[in-house]
Amino acid sequence: MEPRPPPDASALSAPPCRSRRRRPPKTACPPRARRRHRRPVESSEPAPPPFAAAPAPARLWTLDVLRGLCAGIVFLSHWHLWSDFAPRGPLESAFRAVAARVHDAVAVLTWPTGGHHPAVLGFFVLSGFCIHYPFARRALAGEPRPVWRDYLWRRWLRIVPVYWSACALGAVFVAAQVLHPAPSPLLQLHASGSWTDFLIRLTGLAGIWPREIFAGNYILTTVTVEIFMYAAYPLVHGPMLDGRWRRVALLFLALHAFAITLLAWFSPYWVFNSLFMLGIFWFAGALAAQLHLTRAVRISGRWLLAAWSLFLVTKAVPHVTGLNLVKQAAWSLVCVLGILWCLRWEAHAALASHAVVRALRRVGDVSYSLYAVHTPAIMLATWMLLHLGTASYTGQLALTMAFSLAATVAVHRGIERTFYFRRNDRGVSVVSAGARGVISNPSSPRSS
Repeated sequence: MEPRPPPDASALSAPPCRSRRRRPPKTACPPRARRRHRRPVESSEPAPPPFAAAPAPARLWTLDVLRGLCAGIVFLSHWHLWSDFAPRGPLESAFRAVAARVHDAVAVLTWPTGGHHPAVLGFFVLSGFCIHYPFARRALAGEPRPVWRDYLWRRWLRIVPVYWSACALGAVFVAAQVLHPAPSPLLQLHASGSWTDFLIRLTGLAGIWPREIFAGNYILTTVTVEIFMYAAYPLVHGPMLDGRWRRVALLFLALHAFAITLLAWFSPYWVFNSLFMLGIFWFAGALAAQLHLTRAVRISGRWLLAAWSLFLVTKAVPHVTGLNLVKQAAWSLVCVLGILWCLRWEAHAALASHAVVRALRRVGDVSYSLYAVHTPAIMLATWMLLHLGTASYTGQLALTMAFSLAATVAVHRGIERTFYFRRNDRGVSVVSAGARGVISNPSSPRSS
């Protein structure tokens, strides 16, 4: 039997086999962190909602652009139609012809019926969105329900001072036309009205008073409808946030049906601009706000184009009973999808700083004043030109534009900023944002 060889020196110094199977030490987080990872700390507080990581923005600049676009379309439409002096020379004739073609193209593409301006309907959809958006946003964030007394007071400050200023400017035009009549059927029509009409206009009841009222500022009838919608919002706020949208929809559909029955007894021009007819568009905007916040609905351009095509198809259908209602419903769908499509661009900061976008946002900031005062401003400018014996089409275009812009700036800076913006700037809880725009606080300075 051969002798066993002596053990190797390296084998004598090697660790036991057990140490070879030992795992290397972990280099992860400290013991406390590991314990916290294995045993998470439980909290008694409720879990935050899924949107808390990326809350809805307080100010939506895309809706500022839409508001400015709607205000600009309404003003430019009236500026063209009410500048009725005969053009002289080839340049004035060419400008008039181009303006007429643009106006006709806009009417073909957007005008649902003869009783509703498409941009005014867009304003009502925007108004419903902008009033409901901040309330729904706060409710989803778990904030307490608003104090309706404060809401109504801020709404009053936001709307009524400018509204009364526009009424006063309309009364100035009526006084001028009555005391020193100008030979113009347009001015005579807009200056018509009794003392009862002026009282109804001043008290804001024109939206439910069954009579077409001019009284120097015909367009203010739609503002009175918005006043009623602001006052009625606390009544539908609870059902909306509780998810009872079908009941609220039935309410506005019932008002719409009631408006249809009124057509047998009252002027369609009043019915189409009354609370009963316009309320459904406001509801559509509020529903769009709810969908944007709770469903994160993303509308592609194809959907918007399809809705617009459907609207154009309804306009091409031969007239049948109820077709106007179908046209209005199709256009309201275009407005809702247009708002949701525009909201997709909120994240594009470079687009928000574009020169054209900034210009439209500035128009959106003064949109309420522009909308409220441009009618009597155009009428006063035309009245002045007629009394000066000047029938220049160019002069009428220039003076009506100058009067409208001057009145808008004066009311915006002298009334809006004084009675609302500065008062709320001193408040801690009020967050500035957009008379027909979006806000984080329900009574934000520029909410519509």
